[in-house]
Amino acid sequence: MRFIMLYEKCEEVNQEFWQELAHLTPEEVTRRTGVGFSGGVYRLPYLNRILRIDPVGRTIKAEGADSPDLSFRTCLTALLYLARVNPAALGPLVSPVELTGGATFFPERGPHAVPNVPLEERFGQDPTGFLRAGKLLGGEPLTAGDAALAFQIFPGLTVEVILWLADEEFPAQVSFRVPRHLEHIWHLDAVLAVMQLLTQELLAAAV
Repeated sequence: MRFIMLYEKCEEVNQEFWQELAHLTPEEVTRRTGVGFSGGVYRLPYLNRILRIDPVGRTIKAEGADSPDLSFRTCLTALLYLARVNPAALGPLVSPVELTGGATFFPERGPHAVPNVPLEERFGQDPTGFLRAGKLLGGEPLTAGDAALAFQIFPGLTVEVILWLADEEFPAQVSFRVPRHLEHIWHLDAVLAVMQLLTQELLAAAV
């Protein structure tokens, strides 16, 4: 399933986010996040790969000769992470609807819905495939639901995905858990973007 979004390419990220990062010193960013900086480039761990972020040249690329072009969501959340996130202050994990305004922002259906349906459709009867895809992305198994994984999207920014399998009485169900205090530094649409990003990565890894 392909998510419909106004922007798709990395180059379409608002230049204001690049400016926000440029106003910070590398020392400040590395001290807050623990991310490495060398040769004018941040090396940001992202799931199972490393992103190279050049704040002067305003480019983001994944390390590796065969790395595909990055999506808008990947670049947006990477910039927002470097510019704003303090991993030590993200707090415990909660359902997205528990965030301030989350119950209204994340309806059951529509463009702002938590992206559980594509995962339910793909993995609702395939827990082995879910765990296999998740482990390819660096996910760590959890004891929850019928299968669950915790993902370090970026250092210290954990998102959990919990799967309950379909049975004769109930359909499959997937839920997300995100850092409670992420709402203090990101708008809810950015929180949604990181869940959509993880969903896309899981579906791609399962192919």
